[in-house]
Amino acid sequence: MHALNFVGRVGGLAVALGVGAAAFNYSAVAWADGPSRASESSSAAAETQASRTPPTRIAGPNRRTRAGAPSASAASRVGSVSGPSDAKSRRTDASAQPRVSIPTVAEISSAGPAATDANTLPAAISIASPAAAVPAVASAGGQPVPKTAPTATTIAAPPVAPVPPPDAAPVTAFMSAPAEPVTDPFADGDPAVPAGSPLEWTVLAYTRREGANAAVPAATVGVQPAAATQPLILGPSGVPIPSENYVDTVMDFYILPNSPEGAEAPQVVFTPEGLYPITGVKSLPLDTSVAQGMTILSDTLALLPDGTTTTVFGYSQSSIISSLLQAGFVPDPPATPDGPPTIPDGLQDSINFVLVANEMNPNGGFLSRFPDFNLPSLGIPFYGAIPEDAYPTVNYAREYDGFADFPRYPLNFLSVLNAGLGIVLVHTEYAPGPNCRSFCLTKEEVEAAIPLPTTSPTQQYFFMPTENLPLLEPLRLIPLIGNPIADLIQPVLKVIVDLGYGDPAHGFATGTQPDANVLLPFGLFPDVSPLEVLQKLADGVVQGIGDFIAAFGPDGSIAREIASISLPPLSFALPTPDGLISAVQDVVTAVAERISAAAAGLYAALLPTADIVNAILTVLPAYNIDLFLDGIEQMLTGDLIGGLVNAIGLPVAANVGLITTAGLVAVLAWAQAAAAVLDPSITIGT
Repeated sequence: MHALNFVGRVGGLAVALGVGAAAFNYSAVAWADGPSRASESSSAAAETQASRTPPTRIAGPNRRTRAGAPSASAASRVGSVSGPSDAKSRRTDASAQPRVSIPTVAEISSAGPAATDANTLPAAISIASPAAAVPAVASAGGQPVPKTAPTATTIAAPPVAPVPPPDAAPVTAFMSAPAEPVTDPFADGDPAVPAGSPLEWTVLAYTRREGANAAVPAATVGVQPAAATQPLILGPSGVPIPSENYVDTVMDFYILPNSPEGAEAPQVVFTPEGLYPITGVKSLPLDTSVAQGMTILSDTLALLPDGTTTTVFGYSQSSIISSLLQAGFVPDPPATPDGPPTIPDGLQDSINFVLVANEMNPNGGFLSRFPDFNLPSLGIPFYGAIPEDAYPTVNYAREYDGFADFPRYPLNFLSVLNAGLGIVLVHTEYAPGPNCRSFCLTKEEVEAAIPLPTTSPTQQYFFMPTENLPLLEPLRLIPLIGNPIADLIQPVLKVIVDLGYGDPAHGFATGTQPDANVLLPFGLFPDVSPLEVLQKLADGVVQGIGDFIAAFGPDGSIAREIASISLPPLSFALPTPDGLISAVQDVVTAVAERISAAAAGLYAALLPTADIVNAILTVLPAYNIDLFLDGIEQMLTGDLIGGLVNAIGLPVAANVGLITTAGLVAVLAWAQAAAAVLDPSITIGT
């Protein structure tokens, strides 16, 4: 008997659950969000988005300081989240169905026996047929996902006129239906709301259970796959429009290895890239060219859609442009009335840089070695160093590149001279062309680049060793015997040259390698062990003798050079009368062109020479006085010996480094003039 009572009770509960489930499934009741629910959903979505925001980066004056709040561009990428005011307006086709008003048991009973007839039941409690399908539930991507209703007892209802769905806003994270707190006891999902009957409690429990199972996690809303990089490629000084070979090499060597998600087709950015007088006496000076380049790069970035994953590649002068844009540098005067060039807000969180041969490297950049120095007669400002912690940046520098790896101790004349020749021989070969003959960089050397220590979370520095000294390259040009003599001298000479740097990256193990992102101006003497230097010199003598002997072996440089010699084919034919006249005409034209080119080269080389002499006689003495007074100030603060040494030594060191480099620039100008004399096709000043 007790068992029968128990079975009867279970059966009654099952009937109630079945009726409630069937009523819910037909009506397709959506989870209704009242104001409190919408506010909670909006807050949860905002917290989820904030958790994706990377930590704040400190940069130059034009950088934004972020405190966990997503930018407008970030919000557009993740997707919109409805707030309290618009939660009611966002619907799907399912939510457009009329709300079901569940009558109480008392109301059904008051209708009398006729109310139990399926044809006389109120339309509001129409129940689904076994094959009826519940309207679709919106997925995270906004596409409807069909769901088949569970099989239930069928109670047919009178046909109900279809209700046209209202205009629905785009579906975001979930589906919402209009809530009516007065008539809907569970509109806001609050379990504490009283229900009028067991049927209402049944529907409430089923609704909450099914709604929880169908809810879409907010963290998965709007997640997009990582985008491929959009490269912007700029050229070095003298190359305003990079060639196809240059672009291909840059992509292969530098951009693709630093683009884990791949890269789109590169976009070449035209910039003036003038560097008077190195790029010609009629070219733009560095300060004017850099100001125009910054404006062009800024305008190009502004054309990209917000949030575009962008890699800016800079080489030499375009590395300066990129570094100054990161620092928020304002040219004087501004290159455009629209305001100073800057990185657009929409790209602040998605831009990165790959820079090579940067003259603004904190340790080694020529324009950062001598703080507060400028050459107005040549239009060369010493801009300083790239910001320590701005945008994500990968920097590559080659050993003995005089612009990116200038000696820290310029009293070492041989080290400065070697770096000056490195400007011509090493600095120009980061993206070697098909006609490269010496110091050609290979992809294997880039891949084997040595990472340098840094304290910046956003910057990486890589150092690529150079096998031969640029200082000995003129000697190697001597046929046959040049290379053996250079091999004999180089091991010892390299020790002396490396003393101009005095750090482990150049072969000295004493001390620790300085952080590459920290500014290191020039100094007087390297902090190295004399015993270590003597040991390296002795080892160099032994190695030089061995290399000299090996040059005469079957696989030595002499044998390879002889094997590469090939004589041009000889051809001789007697000139005809017409050919003789034509030959005379060609000779007359060639002589005239040589004379014109020689004259143009003469006065073309005079202008940069005069500007260099101007700088040496005016600006450099003023810089020496500043350095001397800095030493005196150091003495007055109590460091008598150190202040005296710096007051006398630093001006001398600055003169050795700057005058030597300026003299090499003057020699380069005269070499261009001589080249124009030998080859009339070379135009002076371009």
